[in-house]
Amino acid sequence: MNKFDFVLEEIKTITKNATDKTEFDHSQSVWQWVLKLKPEADVALQIAALGHDIDRSLEDYRKMKARFATYDEYKKEHALQSAKITCDILKKHDFDETTINKVMNLIENHEVGGEGDVEILMEADSITFFNNIQHYQQTHTQAETTDKIKFMYNRLNDKAKSMVNQIDFKNTESAILFKEAINSK
Repeated sequence: MNKFDFVLEEIKTITKNATDKTEFDHSQSVWQWVLKLKPEADVALQIAALGHDIDRSLEDYRKMKARFATYDEYKKEHALQSAKITCDILKKHDFDETTINKVMNLIENHEVGGEGDVEILMEADSITFFNNIQHYQQTHTQAETTDKIKFMYNRLNDKAKSMVNQIDFKNTESAILFKEAINSK
């Protein structure tokens, strides 16, 4: 196995053991969307996709949201923690500083976006959310789900919005809520 494979396996182990059993699928789905959006994605972008939400797989970090006054403050800390955890894994497997620094930057900015690979990661993360709205609906109120749909949709570029608009929501309630959310102001 090469270094990437060791990192992949470690992230898989962490996300599979998460209390929220959707963390593994989310990590894998974001990785696959990154590869669809950018087939030539380098190792740093692929690792960032796999580890961008890794803090949510660790119970101490899952409880973190309650410590912040605003959702934006929480999201910033979430991104910083996931970047630190993922980069610690890279250091353990002797990745070079250039790769570690790029992964750090990608994960730290995956919630706010930017240009280039940061934008690819953010879009892959958002598209993945839409593939699993039904789970979000089961664990959040309708108002929270509507707000999250708007947030995730509005941060997409037109190409990614077009991809999301083509998703076949298996659940009628999810489909209706999605349409209402993106068409409301």
